[in-house]
Amino acid sequence: MIKTLLTWIGLLLVLTGNAQPRTYTDAEGRAAWATLKRQPLSEKTFREACDLMQAIGRTNINRSYELLAEYVPRVQKTGNRHWVHILLMGWAKAKESLNFFDEAEVLFQKARQNARPDPALWREALTCTTLLYSEWGKQDSLEAYLALSEQVDRAANDRENLAFILIFKALSLIGQGDMAHMRPNLEEAIRLASGLRDKNALFMARYNYTLHYLGNPQQQITELESLLELAKDTSLNHRPRLYERSNFYFRDGTISVLYNLVQINMLLTDFENAGKFADMFYEASIRRSPNGRPYYDAEMAIIKVYQRQFSVARAYADSSRQRFGLAESQIPYPNYFVAAGLLAEQEGRFNQAVRYYQTGQQKGESRSFALPIQMHYAHALTRVGQLEQAQQVLSRFKPAMAYRTYSATGLYYYQFLADLLKARGDIPAYSRALETYYSIKDSLTNLNQYRAIQEILAKVRIRDKEQQILRLNEESLTRDRQIRRERLFYGGLIGLAILTIIFLGLYLRNRQIRSRQKEALQQSQLEQMEKQRHIDLMRGVMDAEANERRKIADQLHDEVNAMLALASLNISSTIEKGRRDEQGEKKLYKAQEALSTVSTTIRELSHRLTPLMIEKFGFAKAIDDLAETVNLSEKLQLETIVVGFDDTRKYSLTFLNDLYRIIQELVQNILKHAQATQAMLEVVEHDRHITVMVDDNGVGITNSSATDGQGLSTIRSRVAYLNGELEIRRKEEGGTLVVIELTV
Repeated sequence: MIKTLLTWIGLLLVLTGNAQPRTYTDAEGRAAWATLKRQPLSEKTFREACDLMQAIGRTNINRSYELLAEYVPRVQKTGNRHWVHILLMGWAKAKESLNFFDEAEVLFQKARQNARPDPALWREALTCTTLLYSEWGKQDSLEAYLALSEQVDRAANDRENLAFILIFKALSLIGQGDMAHMRPNLEEAIRLASGLRDKNALFMARYNYTLHYLGNPQQQITELESLLELAKDTSLNHRPRLYERSNFYFRDGTISVLYNLVQINMLLTDFENAGKFADMFYEASIRRSPNGRPYYDAEMAIIKVYQRQFSVARAYADSSRQRFGLAESQIPYPNYFVAAGLLAEQEGRFNQAVRYYQTGQQKGESRSFALPIQMHYAHALTRVGQLEQAQQVLSRFKPAMAYRTYSATGLYYYQFLADLLKARGDIPAYSRALETYYSIKDSLTNLNQYRAIQEILAKVRIRDKEQQILRLNEESLTRDRQIRRERLFYGGLIGLAILTIIFLGLYLRNRQIRSRQKEALQQSQLEQMEKQRHIDLMRGVMDAEANERRKIADQLHDEVNAMLALASLNISSTIEKGRRDEQGEKKLYKAQEALSTVSTTIRELSHRLTPLMIEKFGFAKAIDDLAETVNLSEKLQLETIVVGFDDTRKYSLTFLNDLYRIIQELVQNILKHAQATQAMLEVVEHDRHITVMVDDNGVGITNSSATDGQGLSTIRSRVAYLNGELEIRRKEEGGTLVVIELTV
């Protein structure tokens, strides 16, 4: 039943597409494609290319695949993952719809790889892949992707994709015969999809939920009838373009619901209601797909025969034959021959009916609103006296009677079996079959009468509701009169209440004013505290600068002056003694060493005073120069990584100098205190902040040294002044890690 239902849904989607858009000849398609290829890729040309490939695919699917294979690599070069996703998903679903599952699997894999950086696209690709394995029947892969997709969708709270996954999960349980666990999954899918703007998930969940009532056709009809209102939603009546969201949709939900209502009413032998829904189905189908009319005319002919409207049935059958435009034997649709055979039987032409049924079976398996063609064939064989062959054909349906007795199939099986047994002269068996036939007929008649009574009761309930509404209207008028009489009384009370509210409002207003004043005072105090904090930070930075100047002055006095005096003494001694001085050359070397030391010291001082390298060559070069100076001392091997700072014009020179000072002080601390042999300095420029990380292999910082010390105090002041954050910690393997984040 389920497989038949899903097969028919697929046929309906094929037959009920929109009116055909423009079609292209091969030459026109190639010319249009050549024109598009010469244009640069843009949103407009991409959409035009998608429309063109989709239009060409309606008449030449292989050509559209060739265009996709050519177009996808070109789009991939643009780096636009969304465009690539559209093409790969459309390509994969087209292959899947034609049962080329191996090729579809490869394309869905590429789609998932492309979509992986985008969570929304990736979840969509996972959902489609799950549907592929569901239709393919790969149970292991289906279970794996059901679990993965459900986990990902729940984590992202993706209600729509999760609803689809739960529907596929429920259908897989139906396929395993597990109807008990199907229901909770579909109920959760309905709950998740109920609030979504796009109603495809909700419709699909409720549509499949009707399968829960396979053993209760009356309830199934009720559920399907309630779906007709939802089927009118515009998000269901849509055949999207390739570049529009088109994962799962019903081109026309109304047609799908009407088809099932016809089918179930036929099974219940309620031909009156079946005919009513069939007329609605026919009108909707012809409006959506005029080219499918020969097929629909054949179906309508079958239904009208069951309704015993033989002249109408003949008109539909003749219309079907004429619209196919072929010799009758060449008509490809097996159900045409079912209709023709039924009409031939009604007219007493049983040999002709046998030939029609034989031809119909040669055309393929018949799935329609009617009984299987083989059952009609067996009845016609009985009427022409071919009893053994009729017995063989009819016996194929006996196993189905165990679960389809009380349906049209069971009813006509026992009617045709009774005719066969009577023709063979087996009167006892004929009596038993006829008794079973009337038992089934009475049961179905009672059921249909019950349904008719329920419809009458529903109308009575509607009439009672209308009368109740009239009574309520009269009571409402009475209450209005009572309200007018009481209005004067309540008017005085309302006046007093208004005065009370006014006084209360004034009181609340006074409290609000006081509250605002209090908040303003608190805000002023906070601002004063913030200003004081800023002053303290500036004082800390200024103290650090003063300490730096004192250190430079001491170094100039103690080192530079002493070395210059030594150099001057050696040079003056050499000049005085001239060439006679045997120690002259040695004195000159000493003077050279002293001057070299002075040069190095002055260079270091210049870096500490103002790193001119920043202004001349940029911040990154200044950091490299600092590392080179440290490495030349051979006291520490310093490696540097500087990311960004290609354009430092967006930073003020003062900011860069402060940043340089912080880094310089960190390096000095390592040289003075860390006893390290190696250190790593990373300075990374981000969009909205700068990260500085210094890592050494020294003895590691202690709790006391993390809070005390002039060097760290200076660094903390500078970082706080620049609205940054500083973190210092001892590494487990030894050494110290310093991380600074500066917002810019």
